[in-house]
Amino acid sequence: MAKRLLSALLCVCVFATLLSGIAFGAATNIKVTSAGYFSNGDVKTLSIDFGWDTASAASRLTIMTTRLRSEGEEGTDKYYGDFTDLGYYGRAFSSWDEVTAQAGKFGMLLATDEHKMEYGKTNSLTLYFEEGDIPMNVDRTYYVYLWTYYGGHYYPDNLFMVLQVKNGEFKFAPAKGRNDYGSFTLLKGGVATTPEFKDVKKSDYFFEPVNWAVQKAITNGTSNTAFSPNATCTRAQILTFLWRAAGSPQPTGANPYKDVKTSDYFYKVALWAKEKGIYNPGGTTFGPNAQCTRASTVEYFWRFAGAPSAERVPFSDVTESSTLDKAVSWAVRKGITNGTGGTAFSPNTTCTRAQIVTFLHRYYVTALDNSQLITDLINAATRTVTSMTLDPNPPEDYRKQPDWYGILTPPAKMSDERLLAEYENIQKVIEDFRKRDIYMSDGPYSRELDLWSEVSRRRLDR
Repeated sequence: MAKRLLSALLCVCVFATLLSGIAFGAATNIKVTSAGYFSNGDVKTLSIDFGWDTASAASRLTIMTTRLRSEGEEGTDKYYGDFTDLGYYGRAFSSWDEVTAQAGKFGMLLATDEHKMEYGKTNSLTLYFEEGDIPMNVDRTYYVYLWTYYGGHYYPDNLFMVLQVKNGEFKFAPAKGRNDYGSFTLLKGGVATTPEFKDVKKSDYFFEPVNWAVQKAITNGTSNTAFSPNATCTRAQILTFLWRAAGSPQPTGANPYKDVKTSDYFYKVALWAKEKGIYNPGGTTFGPNAQCTRASTVEYFWRFAGAPSAERVPFSDVTESSTLDKAVSWAVRKGITNGTGGTAFSPNTTCTRAQIVTFLHRYYVTALDNSQLITDLINAATRTVTSMTLDPNPPEDYRKQPDWYGILTPPAKMSDERLLAEYENIQKVIEDFRKRDIYMSDGPYSRELDLWSEVSRRRLDR
């Protein structure tokens, strides 16, 4: 079987201990939290949570799988069990090249990434396959093994898990010990399973985007039961979402950043974003933990799409002809996002995880219909106030005319120009009464509230 890449994304940290020279670790409590599929049904991604039962000296995880050939299939012998059976357990390989050379002999899928394990905590891992690696239309079994890096050498380690496709259904089984594969769990009909997040309800606007993003392996939860939709998104996170949505392409350039290490989950992301012009600060600092604002988010999306041109959509808090103005206009016309009320875009407001996956879902799946919003914003930007007759102002002594508020024109019956003029007028009157210490009851305040409500409903607030 051809060599394939499995990219593993893990939380990393390890403590050292020696046990007979080398202490090999093993995975525990393996759980597949979600799966993604290609359009033809082949397995594309697996997201896995698992524990790590050993603090191994400088231990690293690499992934290698060997395929058990189906009965009657031409090729080399079948392979069962683990590396003990194959005569490899405990053998030292001096380089990763020696490890990858085993692929030709055993028909293995390979991971070139190495990741330190976190002892005593839940590790999260996503395996990425290429189309055809694990096809859904044949009976195939794959054994996934761990390799450990210690003292400059790679060592075959214990069996990690078993993957199997049978009768068009994908199964997985945790390996509790050598040749003990546990119970298979079935993902029926090639339909991806998704975690049941306690903080994501069906009534939430982000319910469908979250499940879509998890199934597409764009992101996962912050735990087995939580997605943390209201947590703010960092630069590293949103660019990682975009990178995965693009198919996790491999960058080719060198790393110019002092704050980006090869062991960081966003290492390839940072280099890719620079190469594609999505985010290129032009210096040696990437700033992975910078909070993502609405401004930076739409600019990333805009550059991700190739910086297309779009007719301007005027927001009162976005400077005309700026880079942000071009990005916002495109994003609103594309239906990725809209305003925050009235004529405001609120570029400096930080974005949450829920909002980012929703933007992605709108970009790839279902866009907003912003046609009415765009019309209203253009009308608001080009509006001119003409001469008109306004309603009478409150009397100097409001106590003498208590029926004043009841004879005024309802805001809903006013034109936009009249409504804005009345709203501005009543605000000036109230301020004037306050300065002169003239008595006012609730009438002017109620009038101001009524006018403001209608202004907001029509999105005329400025």
